[in-house]
Amino acid sequence: MARTSESAIRLPLRDNSAGRGLMIMTLALLALGVVMVHSAMASARAPGAWYTRPEFRHTVFAVAAVVAMLIAWMFDYHRLSRGRIVPTIPAIVLVLSLALGVLVFVPGIGHSIGGDARWVRIGPAQYAIGFQPSELIKFSIVIFLAAWLAREQTDPRSFWKTFVPAMALTGLAAAIVITQDFGTGMIIGVAAVVTLLLAGVPWHYFLTLLPPAAAACYFLVYKSEHRWVRITAWLDPWSLTNNSAYQPRQSLLAIMTGGWLGKGPGNGIQKLGFLPEDTTDFLFSAYCEEFGFIGAALLMALVILWIWQARRVTVSAGDRLGRVLAGSLGFLLASQAVLHFAVDSSMFPPTGASLPFMSAGGTALVLAAGAVALMVSVTAYRPQGTLEQNH
Repeated sequence: MARTSESAIRLPLRDNSAGRGLMIMTLALLALGVVMVHSAMASARAPGAWYTRPEFRHTVFAVAAVVAMLIAWMFDYHRLSRGRIVPTIPAIVLVLSLALGVLVFVPGIGHSIGGDARWVRIGPAQYAIGFQPSELIKFSIVIFLAAWLAREQTDPRSFWKTFVPAMALTGLAAAIVITQDFGTGMIIGVAAVVTLLLAGVPWHYFLTLLPPAAAACYFLVYKSEHRWVRITAWLDPWSLTNNSAYQPRQSLLAIMTGGWLGKGPGNGIQKLGFLPEDTTDFLFSAYCEEFGFIGAALLMALVILWIWQARRVTVSAGDRLGRVLAGSLGFLLASQAVLHFAVDSSMFPPTGASLPFMSAGGTALVLAAGAVALMVSVTAYRPQGTLEQNH
């Protein structure tokens, strides 16, 4: 055991079964994601050097995610709660993420995909690295709330001193994101609510959110033409008159034509230009076509094992901060995975939710790996003098 401070010791991974198990499950998903992204991009030979291709970049970011996870788990998560007025480190990261979220609306800095401004591009056009501030906002708001609510001077049962400020901050974060990325904005709100519940905020406080939530759904969904047609497309994905039904229809076709064993890695047909976003939002559909029902069941089993390991990490936490932090981050990643499966199987309207650790991307991969590292840190740091280990 490595001594890190006067009050905590760090368990090595060999003595930390919960943290080690979570990392192994994460590494398996990252490796499977690299295989699927390469397979889905096999037919999309864009001009340019090999090192500018999306699948190569995804592999580079997947390796970076692994390195980040293997290093960052040694960070003492107790440092997140330090600060006189508010937790200093999480507050700085949150302010930075909100500022970056505003930059996507600035012409020349923000980059639009599909009409939505979600990206900040850095570097020359051919070699530019895209950064998605909404991903950083999603994790930073949860970490800040967990660190703030777990402090001794914070009373989670106070409506005006805790609940109202927390919801105001969450509303600000969601407002920056939700007009351009409704799915991520929704995930931010739900994850914040779960974080507050884990910290001990009374459940009946959240009843006050029902009127503004209903109003937001009315104006942002029902009164938004492009979002409402997605709802109608979800209700009838086989409609030939609703253009928005194309994606869910092709997604279902990919899943159904996979059969029991699939068409084999690299042999999918829907990826040949029929299924949009087959490396991101609809990766699971492309996976089902190539690996079939059996492969899909094994993938879901792997995700369930990840969730089970995340639960072990949460229940074995040595303090309130660890329980809230690990529980909220675990819920954030698990709920996004479940949402991705639901959208691809047309059980939920399209939201743009990627599959954590597997969908193509850079920002999401590294940040998700960093979140796992914090969860492992919760299992690694124990009060000095204790012999408790995670078994």
